[in-house]
Amino acid sequence: MNKFNISLLLTLTIFLTSCDKSYKYIEKVSEESILGGTHIKEKDETIIKAKDDSTAYLEAFQKFCISVKVNRDMAQSMGKTYSTPISFKLLNNKGEDITKTTLFASRTKRENEIENEIFSMKNSIQDAVDNNKKEKAEKFKQTAKLDSVKIKKLKQFFRVRKDEFSPTRTTWYEPKSAPRYINRNGLYCYFQSENDIPSNLRFRMQYYSDDWLFFRKVQFLIGNKAYEYVPMNTETDNGDGGHIWEWFDESIRESDKELINALANAKSAKMKLIGRQYFDIRNITKEQMKDIKRTLELYQAMGGK
Repeated sequence: MNKFNISLLLTLTIFLTSCDKSYKYIEKVSEESILGGTHIKEKDETIIKAKDDSTAYLEAFQKFCISVKVNRDMAQSMGKTYSTPISFKLLNNKGEDITKTTLFASRTKRENEIENEIFSMKNSIQDAVDNNKKEKAEKFKQTAKLDSVKIKKLKQFFRVRKDEFSPTRTTWYEPKSAPRYINRNGLYCYFQSENDIPSNLRFRMQYYSDDWLFFRKVQFLIGNKAYEYVPMNTETDNGDGGHIWEWFDESIRESDKELINALANAKSAKMKLIGRQYFDIRNITKEQMKDIKRTLELYQAMGGK
């Protein structure tokens, strides 16, 4: 190709590129707040370059479908998402929303084609999750220090529930003394294992009474030291002849470890449930404290950290 043809090609490319119009794609999502609940927000705009409104709209529609697909894949593979796509808008260079006004003969057909193409794609997030689990399982086998004697000794104090439908052989370990039903008072820790790897160490408290408390936090007095626990979320229900029950069930955070260890090694302890207007003080039984200690010991004996 001679210099003239190359120069002509470059000039033509620049000309064609410069003919593209600039559009702004803005996605609206529902996000979970760290304090609970959800709020609606618009994500940062993305620039789309296209020769006309129809082409820009189809690219915007494809972007939205990809966001929806990724969200669904995350929910399926990880069990939870924190940001859910709701809708999108496409602004032209005048700032006008042309999402609904851009009409062309093949719009519905092209939308269906894009949806079929995007939503029929393989869940790539699941592949990443599966690979991560395999790597984690291999690393666990190589590094975990299991205490089989202690495991056997402690298991007699636990209810072991296996999920027969779980591909990862999910198994839950709960103290036998923990209440089986929600309409009972209780304070305990429990955990799960997947592929024999212990995880998800949890802290649960159930309050059963004939009056609402709507507790927002729990203060503990363990020995002579005071602690405070603020649940991320508290559930409520009622029935059973006019009785009420309130509870929380949460993963143990790094900031909770001192409290949980104190409960596990306490000789005496009590808790004060702080409600909207009232409070209730209850003793923590020796059996409850002993079971928290057993749960931590079993979790560690099985290789949990």
